Amino acid sequence: MTVANNGLEAICLAEQRVFDLILMDVQMPEMDGLEATARIRALQKESGVYTPIVAMTAYAMTGDAKNV
Repeated sequence: MTVANNGLEAICLAEQRVFDLILMDVQMPEMDGLEATARIRALQKESGVYTPIVAMTAYAMTGDAKNV
């Protein structure tokens, strides 16, 4: 298992190697998971190798759904 502490680290790790799956936290410091995912997808578009990315969030209340 490889852990990125923020979105920028996630992008750097995705540039260095191919993962079987990426679990992406939507709420991260430095760069949120949505922006990090968009940048990873842009990198993958060039290589043609796509890794499944599963978005996760701590927003668990019904009223929080509008924020995601």
